[in-house]
Amino acid sequence: MSASVAGDQQPAGLSMAQIEQVRTQLQSDIEMLQSSIQRLQYAQEGFGESMVAVQRLPTNNQDNSLLVPLSSSMYVPGRLSDPEHVLVDVGTGFFIEMRPKKAQDYFKRKHDYIQVEIDKLQKVLYDKLLTRQQINGIIQMHLQQQQQQK
Repeated sequence: MSASVAGDQQPAGLSMAQIEQVRTQLQSDIEMLQSSIQRLQYAQEGFGESMVAVQRLPTNNQDNSLLVPLSSSMYVPGRLSDPEHVLVDVGTGFFIEMRPKKAQDYFKRKHDYIQVEIDKLQKVLYDKLLTRQQINGIIQMHLQQQQQQK
């Protein structure tokens, strides 16, 4: 369905003001998606770091000294009293005692699940970016037509 450009009307019967509103909404959606992807990537990094930390746990002796990460840049000294069990933060303040191998599997599942969600959001983001590009083309075409009429 094609519509001719007449006066202030654009393809699909939208006025320039409506097209600008669509572009503004798309820009807002794009920013929200980019922010969501960044937050998911940050969480994914945390699960990856946790997986590596569990892999590096000493398993030979009890009462091993180690550094416990409080954040990516702050560590406190600690002592591993039971190398056969670790406490895993599963969210909202709940911790579950697991064997290191089970903890690694948990972190890998979480890491992989987040990657699937990131991939979904990136596809939606790509589609929105293409739509924004098309709308920018329509606006550019309208501006060129206005300049030719002067």
